Amino acid sequence: MTLPHIALLGGDGALSGVPRYIDHLARALDPVARISIVSDIDRGGYAFAAARGVPHTQIEGLATSVRPLRILRAAARLRRFIAEQKPDIVWANARMTQPLARLVTPRDVTLVLTYHGVPCGPGHGALRSHISWMQEQVAQRLSRPQDLVFLTPRDSRAFGPVTARRHNVHVLPNCSDLGGFAPNDPPPDPQIVMLTRDARQKNLDAAAAIMAHLPDVRLELYGAGTDTQHLRDRFARALPPEALARIAFNGPVEDVRPALRAADLLLSTSRYEGLSISMLEAMEYGLPIATTPVGGTNMMGATHPMMRLIDTSEPDSAAQIITAMLGRFRADRTAQQTAIHAAWEAQFSPPVWQAGALDLFGQITRRAGF
Repeated sequence: MTLPHIALLGGDGALSGVPRYIDHLARALDPVARISIVSDIDRGGYAFAAARGVPHTQIEGLATSVRPLRILRAAARLRRFIAEQKPDIVWANARMTQPLARLVTPRDVTLVLTYHGVPCGPGHGALRSHISWMQEQVAQRLSRPQDLVFLTPRDSRAFGPVTARRHNVHVLPNCSDLGGFAPNDPPPDPQIVMLTRDARQKNLDAAAAIMAHLPDVRLELYGAGTDTQHLRDRFARALPPEALARIAFNGPVEDVRPALRAADLLLSTSRYEGLSISMLEAMEYGLPIATTPVGGTNMMGATHPMMRLIDTSEPDSAAQIITAMLGRFRADRTAQQTAIHAAWEAQFSPPVWQAGALDLFGQITRRAGF
């Protein structure tokens, strides 16, 4: 029996949620499909492909861009890749690869798109949100039927009835698979961690405002751009020196497990998200989460024993919520960690996710006649 060939398309090559999702997908589908991965130039996010012997093609221009020539060149290279490799399924997983895949994928190739969050709604800005919504409406109305995968039921309804009327709609949440969890002793002083990056979406300036009201708490920042002088300068303008001294600007790391072990709480100040893998990783490691009401927080909050929503426009109130969470967690850290991890295991662990991914793949292949 010949296994179907899937080309998994990613975007930017840095460490982020999309490469991790593609890694999870490639591992889950490895027994039932032949996998190829395509992304922009690898900057660490796709190191897993070489480590596991998965073919990986790098096409410059697949990261989000507003440069027309760069986009056209990427489209031509992607079209050439598909013509040469002849995949049975093209599965696009990033903002730029979705319209490119719609443009260059032949009609006899099954097309699947995963939305890692939708490009409209609260946090995107009214004008940008409206333009993105209209663009997606046009794309969904004009394009052939596709399999559209969303991370949450809420996201699956974002574009209105056209989605379900014209396309096959699926919901497949993220998962995390760090491994190695065990309850551990608390750090000497209360410590917050952010697994993030410096971008408008992540709204790190809001974290600085909150830290101004947390005089006895440390903040550890990890992720792309969190070690730059530009970010340090912004925090320095928002905070007095004694508060700035309690913040560590660590930059990107490949292994976030030590950071999670050393923390008492994960903070997210994002303007929008899909279903944050960093939140799932924190849940896996038994941590409370203080987050803005974005993306999949409703889904996670239904099972997470200690997730609270904060309003970044009221940093003093957010700090009070975080202080109460830290006190409750540190008072009985082992029991709280164990309960949070158990909730993660029941809903977001690899076995649960892999079963969902295989079921989704079965639906796609049966419909396509494989």
